[in-house]
Amino acid sequence: MLTRRRALFTLTGSVFLVSGCRLPGRLTGVEKTRDATDMQADVKRFIDRRNAALRSGDEQAWLAGVDTSNAALMASQKLQFANLRKFHWETLQLSSGPSSGPLVAEPQRYTKTLPQDVDGFKVRLVSKLAGVDRDSSASDFIYLFAMVNGQYTMVDVGPVTDDYGLTYDSPWELTPLTVAKRGDVVLATDGSVPDFGAYAKVAARASATVRRDWLGNPAPGGFALFLTSRPASYKKWFGAGTPSWSEGVEISLLGANTDKVNVTGHYAGSRIVVNMESTLKSDDPLLVMKHEITHAITTAVQPVDIELGPVRGTAGKGLSLSAPRWASEGFARYIENRGTQAAADRWVIRDGLAKGLLRADLPNNEHFYDDKYRSFNYSLGWSLFQFIAEVKGHATALKVYLGLVTRPSFGNMQGSDALFDTLYRLKLQREPFVTTSSSLFWQQWTAYLHRM
Repeated sequence: MLTRRRALFTLTGSVFLVSGCRLPGRLTGVEKTRDATDMQADVKRFIDRRNAALRSGDEQAWLAGVDTSNAALMASQKLQFANLRKFHWETLQLSSGPSSGPLVAEPQRYTKTLPQDVDGFKVRLVSKLAGVDRDSSASDFIYLFAMVNGQYTMVDVGPVTDDYGLTYDSPWELTPLTVAKRGDVVLATDGSVPDFGAYAKVAARASATVRRDWLGNPAPGGFALFLTSRPASYKKWFGAGTPSWSEGVEISLLGANTDKVNVTGHYAGSRIVVNMESTLKSDDPLLVMKHEITHAITTAVQPVDIELGPVRGTAGKGLSLSAPRWASEGFARYIENRGTQAAADRWVIRDGLAKGLLRADLPNNEHFYDDKYRSFNYSLGWSLFQFIAEVKGHATALKVYLGLVTRPSFGNMQGSDALFDTLYRLKLQREPFVTTSSSLFWQQWTAYLHRM
């Protein structure tokens, strides 16, 4: 399943001046806010110290200037620092920038009330996972500061969640992680997955299998998978809001520079989350990982269509896909099933035909994940690529898929019109314009469905 979203190290973020209400707080010795220039200088020193700490592994330097009376805030900062140190980053850098004006003061994650004078700064974390990401991507945070006993002190922090081009709630911000690397796969878990080491081997096998079937087309250097058996973590990680019925989700990352997102025109990389609770009960983890890695490998060839939005997956969110979901999900299911009898999908097709679920056209993006049709839609997409592979070979099935996903924009072309346009461009169909009733391909494919 698919879902949403995103060098140089000098980043310019935005500074928010926040004026809070007069509320009783735990902090003592709080002084009034000073001149904006002085505040920015103090924040820059705070950020510079943190960046040096990330490079050197100095936890005390990372924690310097954090409110020691706020146990939850201190614990969260220790957790984030420890987790970040477990990954191999090519780029990992915080930045802040010039003032963008006052905002209403609001507590973030680790305080319920604020002192009278609080300054809020938007701080960006830019990262590039070594061997995995093509470019840097970003997460934004609001850091809250107050003068406490003569020192500019961080009193709270929280993620920026309203920019679809950024990730938030990354696992390294939320829970202790165990991290392993096997082959070209970086794997992490929150401790809820037994035999984690065994799944690292499974993930490496899944990657090798998908790469083989990708036939040498451009591909990411590696893949990052996050495994959990906790429903709350599966839903929350990377801000995906992933539905509980799914077994895995791939989050595409937009590239980010000093102050912008989507600066590269292509995806910077991706993150995969696997719902091990569902997977272990109902499916083979290898198949789920193959499915999601197929989505992830596509980021190397699929252009970002910012008008339609970079969200690739879960049920809606009001954003569209630059390629039809029946193609994205169907091809991932096709690769997932390679080398198997695909008995479950064949049964779903037969059952769906008996129930009259085959409609006059391929499903559009908006309704692809509707409860009534979801399972049938996945299998229907699979059957189309399976049919092409049986008639023309796997290389042709891949060529059709690449023709669909590398087109810069489909607009409203999500059903058979996208398919027929691609077949014509690949010289697999003679006529430039056909309908489902006049298409020879459509007639042959639907006859194939009825033979299952």
